Amino acid sequence: MSPHSDTASVDGGGFSVLQRIVDRISLISAYLASICLGGLTLLTLGQVAMGVLSKFSHAFPSDIAVGWEYSAYLMGSSFMFGAALTMRAGMQIRVQIILQSFGGRFQRPLEVISSAIGAAFVTFLAYSLACFAFESYISDQVSGGSLTPLWIPQASLALGTAIYALQSIMHVLAALLGKPLVNESFKVASATE
Repeated sequence: MSPHSDTASVDGGGFSVLQRIVDRISLISAYLASICLGGLTLLTLGQVAMGVLSKFSHAFPSDIAVGWEYSAYLMGSSFMFGAALTMRAGMQIRVQIILQSFGGRFQRPLEVISSAIGAAFVTFLAYSLACFAFESYISDQVSGGSLTPLWIPQASLALGTAIYALQSIMHVLAALLGKPLVNESFKVASATE
């Protein structure tokens, strides 16, 4: 065996281990997204039930006071927590016109460029959201409607976005190294369904 083959196997193995770790984090993040989505569904059903009950008795308010506010928190968190696994499964919305116009000749370089731009944007967004949550924590900001400390939903958004940024960076590295960009085991349907 040559020294170059040892280096190549270590590099390939190291990347594969790192990709598996990031995939596992993304999977846990997707479970958090489903919990947020479940909470959003329950909150919406509660809102509807309160509206119906208020028609029969004035003892019931017509809505849940924090319903809209918490719905927004849960929706944003659900979206950001689910983004990393969606990307790894290759289920994100993509514009394929440019890639298809070249007949696949420049697919990998264009993938690297577009992935790098996306990763830079998502990483900046994660950093900004983390700073925003930290500022809210330091200044003890609360929401006007429910007096919820704002750093809690902001930290949730920042964490989901950070996981998405991590998966985006791995996508760039995979494109650079010629590794598979999609984990087929994460797919549950085709992109056209």
